[in-house]
Amino acid sequence: MTKETPNPKFDEPVPTTARRSVFENFAARRIEHAFASEPAEPLPTILPLPAGEGRGEGERLLQSQASTSLLQDSIDLALARSFLHRLLACAFADPTEDGWRWLGATETRAAFGSAIRAFKSPSLEATALGFFRQLTPGSLGAFTDDYLAAFGHAARGGCPLNEIEYGELRADPLIQPHRLADLAAFYRAFGLEVGDDASERQDHVSIELEFMSVLAVKEALALEHQLDEERSVCREAQRDFLREHLGRWAPAFGRRLQGAVGDGALGSLGTFLVMFIELECVNFGVPAGGEDVRLRPVDDEAERLCANCGLQSLPPGALAAT
Repeated sequence: MTKETPNPKFDEPVPTTARRSVFENFAARRIEHAFASEPAEPLPTILPLPAGEGRGEGERLLQSQASTSLLQDSIDLALARSFLHRLLACAFADPTEDGWRWLGATETRAAFGSAIRAFKSPSLEATALGFFRQLTPGSLGAFTDDYLAAFGHAARGGCPLNEIEYGELRADPLIQPHRLADLAAFYRAFGLEVGDDASERQDHVSIELEFMSVLAVKEALALEHQLDEERSVCREAQRDFLREHLGRWAPAFGRRLQGAVGDGALGSLGTFLVMFIELECVNFGVPAGGEDVRLRPVDDEAERLCANCGLQSLPPGALAAT
């Protein structure tokens, strides 16, 4: 389902059954191991330690150690961001016993706590704790009921899970196929595409979250190996993707979800999504979408255009340039 070349060091085994999206399991082992209770393998020496004798050696050593510490902090934060995007993607998937068991597992909770602490944000930590307190074995039924009530069985339920359902009420209908084409171009630029067996469109919130998880772990790898150009590409792609896609509509979606289902596990998930995506936008210097991003009116003609517009060859970000 994905054009990424499998790497046994970073990829989990591909399941034999059809996956619900194109990016599931990408870098899962690497991301989770980074926050496991057992110590990870030591990071290879990236910055050379100063050598020689004479005045200034101690200062150079301190500067090198500080640089190494800052580098490791950046790697840890990128991995933390990747894990949280992946966890949110799993949480917004169709509820299953296996998915719920993974979300509530001791290892997942430990990884989640470590990832949250990497942000050094008490408000994010408090919101995350509120969500995870709801993840009890007996709460899956209530979560599923709220999920069906909020999202229904189609793309256009009470709280749509798809980006193109949100937009200006008077927007040109062509904006919808443009957004789908732009998403496909982002994925294609990183060797990924929606497979034939994917059960969702490329604008589904889980797929967009998983794409951000992919970009964040690629950023961490570029940092670890001092690949400045690759890191810049990953950072720029994340910034553009937040500005043009996920950061534009996800906060409005999360707030709408809060209002629809209240304070249960799904409502707490919406609250956490809003705070996390808004923090992501702040960190990347882009504006987060506001509460005024409303549902677009249903337009059957636009739906047909989305499927047959012929714009799939556009480069990433082409929508912003039009």
